[in-house]
Amino acid sequence: DFDPMSLFDQNEERDGIRFSWNSWPTSKQEAQRAVIPVGCLYTPLKQNPNIPIVQYEPILCSGSCRTILNPFCDIDFVSKIWTCPFCYRRNHFPAHYSGITETNLTAELIPSFTTIEYLLPRAASLPPVFLFLVDTSLPSQDLEPLKEALLMSLSLIPENSLVGLITFGATVQVHELAFEACPKAYVFNGTKDIPPQRVQQLLGFGKPNAQAARAPSRFILPLSDCEEMLESILEDLQPDPQQTKSDERSLRCTGVALSVAIGLLENS
Repeated sequence: DFDPMSLFDQNEERDGIRFSWNSWPTSKQEAQRAVIPVGCLYTPLKQNPNIPIVQYEPILCSGSCRTILNPFCDIDFVSKIWTCPFCYRRNHFPAHYSGITETNLTAELIPSFTTIEYLLPRAASLPPVFLFLVDTSLPSQDLEPLKEALLMSLSLIPENSLVGLITFGATVQVHELAFEACPKAYVFNGTKDIPPQRVQQLLGFGKPNAQAARAPSRFILPLSDCEEMLESILEDLQPDPQQTKSDERSLRCTGVALSVAIGLLENS
């Protein structure tokens, strides 16, 4: 008998991705009724020798979503137009895609290529950014191996990477890695939704002065400049001190933590 879960397991193992739901809501009302929102966990830099590598730049949607051309886009092969599945904007293919047909597809349009890697012809203008969001609402026996894994990951990311750290439990802490005197963090209330723009104001990004220009570099730095401080903070992480009853789940302000992270990344 066909087991759909085995297919999901295979996809997760191949692509390093796991969704909170294995099917999309069919309507806005259904999406609003979902207790758990649609989301996913993705494994960056997952090693897979079978991933196709293409030596050209990705085609992006002309809308603000900047979606990359993929098999879920609606393609008009006659007019050479593709429609973004997220913002529904219609985009013209570039001239060098004039030869595509239903039987002559580029790699990013082949459904079986669920993940591809682009080998860009020019070097990236900015180094990769790794912003760690660490859930500390864990018992100590679970937090310790997490800390070990995080410390190990620092030796695996590219040397020119920029790194930052946000920890969260009942509250959100944005760690200022540039402050060398002692560990320093900005704390956000985990029960209040904080738009990214407000996060930027509270962290000093919106001030029209020299301090604002330096603000992002206080939190996201080259790994070589803050590795010692980052390792020290990770080694000293403790379970979130919140008090919960034995029959209650720990408080996790994951949504606020993500909003804070977006606000930080938008200015980095």
